[in-house]
Amino acid sequence: MYRFSIFVLQLLLLIVALTFIFTNPFIISLDIGNLKYSFSSNLFAVVFISFIFLLYLAFYLFFRSRFSLGKYFLKNKYNKIEKGYLHFVDAMIAVANKDNKTALKSHKKMVNYLKDDPSLSLLLKSEVLKIEKKFPELNNVYEDMIKSKKTETLGYRGLMEQNLRNQDYHHAFLYGEKLFSINPNIEKLYDTLIFIAAKTKNWNQIILLSDKAFSNKLISKNDLNENKSIGFYEIAKIKFDSDIKDALKNILKAIDLKKNFPPYVKLHLEIIAGLNDKRNLKKLIKKYWSINPSSLLRSIIIKILNDKDLTDIKFINEIIKNNASAEESKKLLIYFAIKNLKWDIAREKIIGMIGSSPSRDICYFMSDIELGENNDKQKSDAWLMRAQNAKLQNSWICRITNQSQEEWSSLSNSGNYNSLVWTSPMMIRQNNN
Repeated sequence: MYRFSIFVLQLLLLIVALTFIFTNPFIISLDIGNLKYSFSSNLFAVVFISFIFLLYLAFYLFFRSRFSLGKYFLKNKYNKIEKGYLHFVDAMIAVANKDNKTALKSHKKMVNYLKDDPSLSLLLKSEVLKIEKKFPELNNVYEDMIKSKKTETLGYRGLMEQNLRNQDYHHAFLYGEKLFSINPNIEKLYDTLIFIAAKTKNWNQIILLSDKAFSNKLISKNDLNENKSIGFYEIAKIKFDSDIKDALKNILKAIDLKKNFPPYVKLHLEIIAGLNDKRNLKKLIKKYWSINPSSLLRSIIIKILNDKDLTDIKFINEIIKNNASAEESKKLLIYFAIKNLKWDIAREKIIGMIGSSPSRDICYFMSDIELGENNDKQKSDAWLMRAQNAKLQNSWICRITNQSQEEWSSLSNSGNYNSLVWTSPMMIRQNNN
């Protein structure tokens, strides 16, 4: 309403001005050189108004035709894009059906309509080359993809997977790390990078990647601690022979993140033993056994005590004094009683542990006792045979391949990262079933 009022006001002013000019004509004279021109003001007004009208008409026709032409070209462009996308869809359906001939045909048609957008063409070409297993050409397509912001993530992912396929873990990690910096939320990217880092023994990268993944809320606090502890543990192992004090710092970090994990405890005790700090070694053995007496820790402690000649029965009793009634504490004492030829202690502690289905450990203990105390080889061999029929003991078993191994490692013998669990083969089979 306001604009209309202004327009009406301007129109009225123009009419008033024109009325005044036409009702009060006057002569306009112009001197140009030696010539003098004279004409009526009414003629001037008519010419001026005609000029303004023609100028307005020219601008109106110009912009009207320009926008109509632009609209035509825009419509034509969108029609081409629509046809291009239709051919792209046809090609992707053909790829899914492994109809390479139709896929290539639709791809060529698509390129004609989408010349200004090569990203879809590269995507489609990569899928066709995957099916045809033309990996060198596929690499070139991925290289072209990383040159564009639209397709760089697809390019880096493709190059990472290609190098993984060729077991070139170094380049696979480089491309994966670049991809992680662009978009860390890509599914399973973090797990893949952790696996590659472990495969290439790049333990510092496991720690750094885990921190980044946690800051991006990709992993839980437990997963963060788990993976970082493995990184520190592996660094401690490497440093053991070259810088034992630095090794100690790293294993303490690992234990702080994953407390009382037997493989970490084992390395910690080995490092302290390597420093010839017997006093601290004894203290730590008592501490760890007091916290978590287990068959795995028992085997670890037995080896270290034998290596460091700390097998005195008095010290063994000091180790188990806080949980002497625990089964594993009794087994630890029985083992060293047999080693020290303390047959009365061995027999006293093993009473009540035999039962109808004794474990392999108990069978072996009884075999040693019968042979060592009574020199009764027949009874000793009978216990050895009974041990063969006893239920399988726990060992480190890969939860993915079911393969067992004696020592824990961050990469299992079958090549899987952090896949080992301390259990019996029977339990793994039951869980899988």
